[in-house]
Amino acid sequence: MSEKIKAKALIFDFDNTLVDTHSAISGAYSKVVELISSSSGLDSNYLMQQLLKAQKEVIDDVPLVSRQYDRKAVIKKLNENLSLNLDEKQVEKLAQIFYDFILEKIEYPKETEEVLKALKLKGKKLGLLTDTDVRPGLKRRRLNSLSFTKLFDAVLIAGEDIPQRKSSPIPFIELARLLDVEPKETLVIGDRMDADIDNAKEADMKAVLIDKYLPPNKGVHEPDAIIHELKQLLDVVD
Repeated sequence: MSEKIKAKALIFDFDNTLVDTHSAISGAYSKVVELISSSSGLDSNYLMQQLLKAQKEVIDDVPLVSRQYDRKAVIKKLNENLSLNLDEKQVEKLAQIFYDFILEKIEYPKETEEVLKALKLKGKKLGLLTDTDVRPGLKRRRLNSLSFTKLFDAVLIAGEDIPQRKSSPIPFIELARLLDVEPKETLVIGDRMDADIDNAKEADMKAVLIDKYLPPNKGVHEPDAIIHELKQLLDVVD
């Protein structure tokens, strides 16, 4: 990219942009599989394959506009597909184990905080836009457990603070309003083409895709830049 992107404000996605949620989900699923394997006698590798198949059915293959990242629904689908005969209480317990793991295992590189501080020193306004974790209050608990989230001028949990989720440009526009900037003066940084890049573009914002944690995914609009490490953002933004 020959010219840097001009922006008064930057809006960051959270999961797989600022923190490594992909690895945390893999670890949480492994914990669930281990427990099911020990009680059912089924091979853990087979169970993991079937769990990912269940996730595809109830999350990945669902259109973005109606997609819910509900891991309890994934476990229920696994239970149904394999006839595990888990009752509601057992399914809920496994789901809680999954979410407890996600809350405890939040990993991110040291550069995350360094990049945010550098942007603040350049006079940029910072916003954090993230979708609900389905369970009310969980996402805010995850955010509050991290010191770097205090660097943001405004935080919006889509689906909780406002009804609309990031399948719509509305949360992006609302966060720009909270930051007191025009959408065209705003740059969005996220990991998903469909949720982050496409809706940023629909909101008349610029957008940068970070591909550090997730494999390439598809969208309608092209990002203004693609980075692999968050620190590269400092070379992209004017």
